[in-house]
Amino acid sequence: MAQPGSAPAWGAGGRWFKSSRPEVVFKDLLVGEIVSEGRKFTSVKVSKNNNTTSILIDSSVFSRLDYKSICAEFEEICSDINQDNETNVVALRIENTNKLYSLKAINFDNINSIENYRLASKVDKIQCPVIVVMDGYIFDNLLEIALSGDIRICTIDSVFGLKQINNGFLPWDGATQRLPRIIGKSKSVEMMLSGEIITSEQAIKLGLINYMVSQSEIETSTAKLITKLESLAPIALRYVKEAVKEGFDMNIRQGFLFESDLSILLHSTDDRKIGLDSFKTKEPPNFIGE
Repeated sequence: MAQPGSAPAWGAGGRWFKSSRPEVVFKDLLVGEIVSEGRKFTSVKVSKNNNTTSILIDSSVFSRLDYKSICAEFEEICSDINQDNETNVVALRIENTNKLYSLKAINFDNINSIENYRLASKVDKIQCPVIVVMDGYIFDNLLEIALSGDIRICTIDSVFGLKQINNGFLPWDGATQRLPRIIGKSKSVEMMLSGEIITSEQAIKLGLINYMVSQSEIETSTAKLITKLESLAPIALRYVKEAVKEGFDMNIRQGFLFESDLSILLHSTDDRKIGLDSFKTKEPPNFIGE
């Protein structure tokens, strides 16, 4: 049986994950219940519910703690998620109630490498689907973090902006590269040059946001999406994400070949047989991640 990620030079690769397809209930996030380690974290709140790991980022943490230490802790969390054979989906919640929010605390003058300060790049390395749930004023580094996810949901009242230019610097956690790939070059450049703030309605039209819901519906909508993703084959989900992500850095012919290689690997999994049997019997599949 082929192992995901066993082909040469394949970026992130996949892993084997098991799913029992339980009904998902999106609970309040609890501190430090990451994966099976039971570790405690100071910068974010982490919880595990069925096959979904949820992470809460409150914007106030960036004014209370050292940014480098936050990134180091987040890198540990993301690494644990990739090694956890019971996490098939990540729900990343970003909340900010401060409309004057602006990250000004980092001085890069005495920093040799900015890589240790790229929090979004940690999220980008998560191999399973990442749902980003946003509420409030999603500015600067908060939006850069959100751009590294796969599916973005927000409340109707949420607003978005990259205002770094107002303080004399530019986005430094991937927005100059990720935003144009999501909404196109023209509007991305305008937003970053002007520090423009856009509404959730505008964000939907631009393709920045996938779903916009009311405050009262945000948890229910997120839970429905989690339930849907958890019902699907975990290996296939990771391969879809990997094919799209890595394909952006290839020419189209290389992308087709990469897609074909992943499809061939997927054909050797037990989940594919389960899917075929489900089609024949008309019964819902119960994928096992093997």
